[in-house]
Amino acid sequence: MTNTESGEAAGFRAAVRRDLALFAHHESTIVTAGFTLRMILVTQGFQFVLARRIQDLLARIPVIGRPMRRIWWWATCRSFGSEIAIGCTVSPGLYIPHPYGIVVGVCTLGENVAILQNVTIGSRHSHSPGHARIGRNAYLSAGAAIIGAISIGEGAMIGANAVVLRDVPNGAVAVGVPARIVAAS
Repeated sequence: MTNTESGEAAGFRAAVRRDLALFAHHESTIVTAGFTLRMILVTQGFQFVLARRIQDLLARIPVIGRPMRRIWWWATCRSFGSEIAIGCTVSPGLYIPHPYGIVVGVCTLGENVAILQNVTIGSRHSHSPGHARIGRNAYLSAGAAIIGAISIGEGAMIGANAVVLRDVPNGAVAVGVPARIVAAS
């Protein structure tokens, strides 16, 4: 195994550990062997996040990695009824408790982001320039839609079924259709 391969495996393990820690935080528990086993075997949200981490790891395999990633991505989409675009950058610490009806297009997800069911992150039009950036510790409630090349600030909370069309500052709470800021820190 080369240094690059061992570094990629270490990066994968570190990201999965951060994901586990975030799931444990949301369940008000700590990461133990039993907790890890439960997450891997029966918790669909964690399985979906782990499948995404495996896609990223597969993509680094020379020659066959990208086709393998595409197949794994397709199987993940079909299995869960949710999608995170291959071009999406996913930082360590992703929490998706209910991986149903989620569509995440090309975007950047910061560390420790929570995405609930039926969230959509996408562009306004198929040829729109740029992509959304979701800041660290952001929380996207059920049914939220983030549309366009906008930024969701660090620690921001997007309310259920909100349609966000403009930037949301750090620590703000945005609700409604179209979303408006109702609280800011």
